[in-house]
Amino acid sequence: MDTAVIQKLKCPIAIELIIPEDKLNEEKNSGNGLFSKWFDASNIPGVEYRIGIYPTDPEHEGETWIYFEILSLKNKLNIDTVFNITIKSANYVLKKHLTSNFFIGEKLCTTEELFDPAKRFIVDGEMTIYMDGILMIEKEAENEILMQFDDTVDSKLCLDLWKQENKDFTISADGKEIYAHKNVLAARSPVFSRMFESGMTEAKENKVTIKDFTFDIVEKAVKLCYHQSLVPYSTLEEKTKLLQFFEKYDIQPLKDVLEKYLISVLNEITVCRLTNAALLSNASKLEMKCTKFLKTCLKTKPIADFDILDKDFAFNLLKNAFCHVSECEID
Repeated sequence: MDTAVIQKLKCPIAIELIIPEDKLNEEKNSGNGLFSKWFDASNIPGVEYRIGIYPTDPEHEGETWIYFEILSLKNKLNIDTVFNITIKSANYVLKKHLTSNFFIGEKLCTTEELFDPAKRFIVDGEMTIYMDGILMIEKEAENEILMQFDDTVDSKLCLDLWKQENKDFTISADGKEIYAHKNVLAARSPVFSRMFESGMTEAKENKVTIKDFTFDIVEKAVKLCYHQSLVPYSTLEEKTKLLQFFEKYDIQPLKDVLEKYLISVLNEITVCRLTNAALLSNASKLEMKCTKFLKTCLKTKPIADFDILDKDFAFNLLKNAFCHVSECEID
């Protein structure tokens, strides 16, 4: 009986909670909390999360507490959570790692300190609390969608060729070797074709060493030049490396198929890795899809001279833009 493969499913989370000072004052003596809206964990169905604050915590008189809460609407899940809560104006950062709790509170300060202008929890009549992190659950891995290549007579011929032992070219990487037919490599890759026609050392010795890809990637790439069934599964990381390999050796048909697949798995978890992969591999369609996806996550308005903005500041500004923004609600 096959053993189930368990994978970790990750979901990015982020909330910016903006609370007017008058709201904090109103609830100071009531014992009520001020919470953000509930937001869906985008790729973990039935899970929501929120943050909040009690100006005067009902269980801790004279103290202000902040809270992080997860709600599972379906069966109880084992959720592993890593998150930060930041109040930048007050130089406050809380880092937490939860392995089972769905509700956690932490003392922020005394209620008196909360309203002390020198502590800078409240600036210009507002308190801004920012939270970002990752939710993770373990689940049985689903069969990965395979890259679908054209199953033509020619590709079946290549599969038969792979089974032959009279391969006439050796590719070395990481001290290991894989064997292939020159004709197959030349038919797939103009780069290999020019190498064989040029009379270069590699053509004379029938051997080339590849230093910028691991043997596993080289082996998968060569096998895919023969037939898709030879590489039934590969990780997302491997697929991005294969995309780079196909770009470097100008194996355009396989690159096109792989690029189409990567576009199909574009989401909040994969977009940054796929954007980098697109840039490294000159994958213009994937780059355009990633750009469009990122833009849908932002509220945009043209500004001037963005290119002169401090790069670290610009990075943090962009990172913090990908979050839910919520006004407070009385709990």
